[in-house]
Amino acid sequence: MPTTTLPLILAGAAGKMGREIATLVRADAALELVAALEATGSAALGKPLVDVEHRAGPPVVTALADWALEAMPAGAVVIDFSSPKGLGALAEKFLAVRPLPLVTGTTGLGPDEERLLAELAERSAVLHSPNMSLGVAATRAAAALLARALGPGFDVEIAEIHHTAKKDAPSGTALALARSVLEARGEVSAPVFDRTTRGRPRERGGVGVVALRGGAVVGEHTVYFLGEDERIDLTHRAVSRRVFARGALRAASWLAGRAPGRYSMDDVLRG
Repeated sequence: MPTTTLPLILAGAAGKMGREIATLVRADAALELVAALEATGSAALGKPLVDVEHRAGPPVVTALADWALEAMPAGAVVIDFSSPKGLGALAEKFLAVRPLPLVTGTTGLGPDEERLLAELAERSAVLHSPNMSLGVAATRAAAALLARALGPGFDVEIAEIHHTAKKDAPSGTALALARSVLEARGEVSAPVFDRTTRGRPRERGGVGVVALRGGAVVGEHTVYFLGEDERIDLTHRAVSRRVFARGALRAASWLAGRAPGRYSMDDVLRG
């Protein structure tokens, strides 16, 4: 049995990802869930947190506005899968009361949330990733390697598929893959999202990104490297949200005790 446990605070605790994480934490003696947070008005408030295996247990779900941040134990790490608005409120509370290490997988962030994360990173360790899968981190590295190796003679296009309930499109993961390719090739252009109004053949360089939505697809991303006489398809498929929960917990364990600054899943992958 471990002599110490890592205290975890879960924001967006009653959501799909929060419940996945709660299930894994309850099965790991090295981890302890010390607080579960939700937005004001959530039906889960005031009740024991229910995980994906329908087990109800501590802690009781608390509204972020009512959360006693100052009472959290030393060494606690926050894992956030809430919303851009929720993440912004969380960061503002940290900056006003007490910064804690933060792992967040919340996507669709705007300039205000990005600014708050940058400010928070000056005082605590912050890891933001649109996809917590270690496989996706490896896929990004592989995409960059291929982009450098194949050069400008190959066109690059990215297609992603997600379930019908996903709000942002294209996904943050698809955008991160596009950035990896563009940076590897030394390009400063933005991804191309819509070719319907261009009325011309595809130009050299750049990366096209398309988003598909339907069914219950957890997440699928393919990077196509398209040459004159050959093609390479680099695909990552997530078959369960649990892969993101495992990655978030690994990131939290890795982030504990780190110096203030911005970190990524690439850092976790490197160990």
